[in-house]
Amino acid sequence: MSTDLPAEHESRAARRALRAGAAQADPAAPTARPRPVMAASAVVVALALAAAAGSGERILEVVVIVVAGLLVGAGWPYLVGSRTPIGMSAVLMVTALALGAALLVQAEEPYLEHVPAALALGVVAMCLHPLVQASARVHLAESLAATALGLVIICGGALFASTVFVGAGGPVVVVGVALAVAVLVDLVLERPRLSRWMIPAAMLVGGLAGLLVHALVSGGLDAWPALLGVTGAGAAVALRRAMAQQPAVDSVPAAVAAGAASILLVAPLVHLVARLPLS
Repeated sequence: MSTDLPAEHESRAARRALRAGAAQADPAAPTARPRPVMAASAVVVALALAAAAGSGERILEVVVIVVAGLLVGAGWPYLVGSRTPIGMSAVLMVTALALGAALLVQAEEPYLEHVPAALALGVVAMCLHPLVQASARVHLAESLAATALGLVIICGGALFASTVFVGAGGPVVVVGVALAVAVLVDLVLERPRLSRWMIPAAMLVGGLAGLLVHALVSGGLDAWPALLGVTGAGAAVALRRAMAQQPAVDSVPAAVAAGAASILLVAPLVHLVARLPLS
């Protein structure tokens, strides 16, 4: 009859070494460091959205959304390591242009009535791409998944233009400025020993920035600006941190696409919070 031997006592040093090894799960991933091109792209897109929404001119907001979508379309294939970057870029950029047309033809509620048609066009183009370009059939599932994610991010940006709350104190203005301020966290904390604090720090900064912007513009304190700032900044920095693990992130098109995508990703949150009974 045998008895189990007691497990060896695990020292703190051994646990620290284990955690350090887990943090380096992918040795091919780029080292955590500030990425100014990605940060600048996110700041420019966020402030452009805020300015366009603050002007009260919906056409300006649509133009900014389309331009951001084109930036994503141009750099996304390089970011995800596509074997057919030109074909994937064509699919994504055509979808961005179709999205702009779908938003412009609908000048009143429901603003998103024709957006599904633009997304459907992108899905059809995504499926046709491997049929007309043989090299796109290599790693087909991976290519389709990367293209589909790009389509979702680009078309999701349309939700920035779905709210009727326009003007200087609207949700898009608040979240745009909050996202731009929260990008500073990337530049300060994206380092090997500090990157784990990026998301909570960005959420805190985003929430405070949202409250401050709304207070300065509207002269009051409400719950929804803080909610938008916290959730929006958290989602945006999470995507940028994930994209920073891609080997091609150091190229300019890929970094610009990652920064723009992190802002477009927040649009569904704006659409949701703008319709919640918060005050």
